Amino acid sequence: MEEGPAGLLAAEGLVLPEPVRSGPAVEYPATTVVGPVEAQAARTPQAPALVLADGGVVTYRELNASANRLARALARRGARPGAVVGLTPAGRPEEQLTAVLAVAKSGAAWLSLDPADPPGRRDWLRAENELVCVLGEGAPGAPGGLDTTGELDTDPPRALTPQHLLSVGYGPGGRPAAVRLTHAEADRRVRELQAAHPLGPGDRVLQLRLPHWGFLWPLRTGAAVVLAGGG
Repeated sequence: MEEGPAGLLAAEGLVLPEPVRSGPAVEYPATTVVGPVEAQAARTPQAPALVLADGGVVTYRELNASANRLARALARRGARPGAVVGLTPAGRPEEQLTAVLAVAKSGAAWLSLDPADPPGRRDWLRAENELVCVLGEGAPGAPGGLDTTGELDTDPPRALTPQHLLSVGYGPGGRPAAVRLTHAEADRRVRELQAAHPLGPGDRVLQLRLPHWGFLWPLRTGAAVVLAGGG
């Protein structure tokens, strides 16, 4: 990871498997990935959370509130701990990140869906994971967005534990076994990254090809996510 002008950390192409350890493994208390993001939003509500391609800024308060309203709308569709929500690509990167955070806040896990998949594969993925709804664009049955009018913008209640799933993933083609990532595992990996590459308020991280849950690393530390151009 390279540091450029104005403290911009370029995360393009950064792979997040297992950070290199030079000593004994550190044991981190298990937690969910959303609690630290919500705590950061409460500490620094006016700080920039997202820097958009056009130079606009979304504050932590604004991002958290938008994700909260969407999470509550998703909950009305059945999103909860133990459930799975399908995600297709959104029109803009900030919409995609808000959707990822909203699904996690609802307690459900997300499954990324490729609109280019043949109908048979899409149908199998939906049935295999018993999707409660699909959010995004480009796939049959996926609304461009849920109506969040009237939804509260406060952090939603949820009976979520670190052992609940955060995401479900599959390789391309065929019917490979699913890769299931829990909150505890994702949280451990981002904390190891933070230990190796400390981030904090004032830092900006250019995110291009990280896995969805990788965006939660800078957001739990008070850094800003710099988003590349629209989808």
